[in-house]
Amino acid sequence: MGNRKTGIAGVSTTGTMALSAASYFQDITLTIALTPTDFIWQGVMQGRRDGCKEWPAEGESLLSYRGEPLPYMPFACQRPQYWRGVAAESRRTGDMIYARKLYEDSEAAHSITEAEIIKVEDIHGKLLLIGAEDDVLWNTAKYIRGMEKRLAEKPHDCEVEAVVYEHGPHFVFPEGMMRLLLPIGSALAVGLAFKAAGAYPKECRATRMDIDRRITRTIAEWRKECV
Repeated sequence: MGNRKTGIAGVSTTGTMALSAASYFQDITLTIALTPTDFIWQGVMQGRRDGCKEWPAEGESLLSYRGEPLPYMPFACQRPQYWRGVAAESRRTGDMIYARKLYEDSEAAHSITEAEIIKVEDIHGKLLLIGAEDDVLWNTAKYIRGMEKRLAEKPHDCEVEAVVYEHGPHFVFPEGMMRLLLPIGSALAVGLAFKAAGAYPKECRATRMDIDRRITRTIAEWRKECV
């Protein structure tokens, strides 16, 4: 039938990727980013090395464009200190993975430059930003508010909707998607992964249900608009 419109969506790292892609490609007219950062960070690798499950890729950016790495925020520590720090914080907090301190330390050690910031003002069409205050991977609430501030200060033509929930942790998937991924025990799985989700199961479920409604409405409105 051919392509009439292009939209992009992502959660966590892919939320950051979605924002970056939409800032480069004007044909993208719907961008949904859940728990993103507002800057590009150092690339990471996963596997088994020196007792680490994840570590920064030396000299590599999270993203590249036309074969060239994009400017990035380097992490404050490299392998193996990177994973040791994350593992220690995860044990301390009881979360599956707690990396918020890593990002805070990295931002303190390296002031994020304009080149590393995602140019959200270059995004076209609809832009939906979603996050939660109790995100323990990074401070997505701060990053979303930073993008709102940037859009308020710079000319842009995108229609932005930004929502930050009190509870929801990092995996702010729509409720319908959670049920597809985990037909049985989805709330329990999130609660086991993140301490805050276990402490506030009703609030987190209400967050996921509201996200479901928002995303469904946004996509429906976007589809009805003329190309």
